[in-house]
Amino acid sequence: MSTDVERAAHAFCPRCHPDPRPGEVLIALCGARHPYYGRRDRPVNQCPACVRLASAPVYACGHPGG
Repeated sequence: MSTDVERAAHAFCPRCHPDPRPGEVLIALCGARHPYYGRRDRPVNQCPACVRLASAPVYACGHPGG
């Protein structure tokens, strides 16, 4: 997964959410809405759908992917 992508429970497009604030509700790559609470790189917390979608060449939002 790209280091440019938020890697908490869900992954987010860094172009749609370039500077998220703590607690801001973002739309994850898998479509889930999830509050942002900073970067966490613990694989055990990763959403399997987001992990798969984060490696796509283009995200659903139309921005280039990882």
